[in-house]
Amino acid sequence: MLPVVITLFSLCAILLLPVTCLGRLPENHVALFVFGDSLLDAGNNLYLNTSVKMNYFPYGETFFKHPTGRVCDGRIVPDFIAEYAKLPLIRPYLEPGFSNYTNGVNFASAGAGVLPETRPGTIHLKLQLSYFEEVVKRLRQQLGDEDAHKLLSDAVYLFSMGGNDYMVLDTNPKSSVLTAAYKETLVTMVLGNFTTVIEEVYALGGRKFAFQNVGPIGCMPATRVSSGIDGCLHNPSILAKMHNIALSRLLRKLAYQRAGFSYALFDYYTSLTMRTLHSSKFGFKEGKSACCGSGAYNGNFTCGGKNGTANYNLCGDPSEYVWFDPAHPTESANKQLASLLWNGPTRIVRPYNLKMFFDASNVQVN
Repeated sequence: MLPVVITLFSLCAILLLPVTCLGRLPENHVALFVFGDSLLDAGNNLYLNTSVKMNYFPYGETFFKHPTGRVCDGRIVPDFIAEYAKLPLIRPYLEPGFSNYTNGVNFASAGAGVLPETRPGTIHLKLQLSYFEEVVKRLRQQLGDEDAHKLLSDAVYLFSMGGNDYMVLDTNPKSSVLTAAYKETLVTMVLGNFTTVIEEVYALGGRKFAFQNVGPIGCMPATRVSSGIDGCLHNPSILAKMHNIALSRLLRKLAYQRAGFSYALFDYYTSLTMRTLHSSKFGFKEGKSACCGSGAYNGNFTCGGKNGTANYNLCGDPSEYVWFDPAHPTESANKQLASLLWNGPTRIVRPYNLKMFFDASNVQVN
C-alpha cells in the first residue's frame, strides 16, 4: 500500500484555502476585476435594499437553474471571460463571507450609473471604486506589498457603464427637445466621472483595462415599445453614439499620457446591433423581441411577473433569442459577445483583446 503524502499545496486545495496559503501566487496568474451595471452584475444587487434585483424565475433558468441575481437566463459576459481565462466565476463583492480576492472581484450593480444620481440605491461607479480600494488594502495585507502590486498590475479591469446615465432621459417628458449642447454636456459629465475612476484604478496599480462601449440603448425591446413604431428612440441612440466616439478618443489620450496604460475597447454597440437587425445570420430566430416580457416586442419589464404582480410572456427556448428581457441579452447572445471581446477582429475589439491581456507575454506593464 502506497503511503499517503499530503503536501502543503494539496492541503490548501483540500481545505479550499486561498492561494496565499502557499505564501505566493501561481505563476502567470491574471485576476479579473469587473465594474459595471446590469450587463455585468453577478449578484451584488441581491444584497442591496433595492427593487432592482432579479431574484426570481425565470432569471437564471438556463445554466444555473435558479436565480443568481444576473439579469439573464444564464451566464453573462464576465462568466465566459473567466471560463476562457481558466478562472472560476468571479464572485460579487457583497456576497457574504467572500474575502479571497486573488482571482478578482465583481463590483457591478444592476441599474447603476457612472453618475451617483442616476439610480439611487444601487452601486454607482465611484462607490464601486471605493469597494475596490478596500480590496486593494486587503490584498496588501494578505499578500504583502510586492505580490499585491504584481497581482494588480497583471490583472484585467473590465468596465461596462454609461447606458443607464443616458436612459434616465427616456422618462423625461422634455427629452424629445433636448438640445445638442445639453447632450454634449451630459456626455462630458459622464465621461469626466468615468475618467476619474479609471485614473484612480491606474494609480492603484491597474494597467490592463477593457471596456464595452454603450450598447444600442435606443433599439432595445424596452425602447422599441416606447417608440410606438418599428424603430428606435432617437435621443438614447444619439447619446450612445456620442459617448462611444468620445470614449474612444479618451482611451487613446490615456494610453498616450499614462505609462503602461493598455486597453481593449469592444464595440458592443455594433456587435449587438448586428445581431438585433440580422439575427438569422448569427443563429437566432428572433432579434427584436425579448424572450420574456409583455406588450409589443415583449418590451415591458414584467419578466417573471415581478414576483406574481404582473402577467408576462416567456419563450420556449431563450437560445433562439438575442434579448432575454427588454434590455438584456440571452446567455446565447452573451456567449457570442464574450467571444468577440476575448479574441475578436480588430474592427470589433482594439488595440488589444482579452486573450492578449491574459497572456502576460503579449502586454508589457510597468
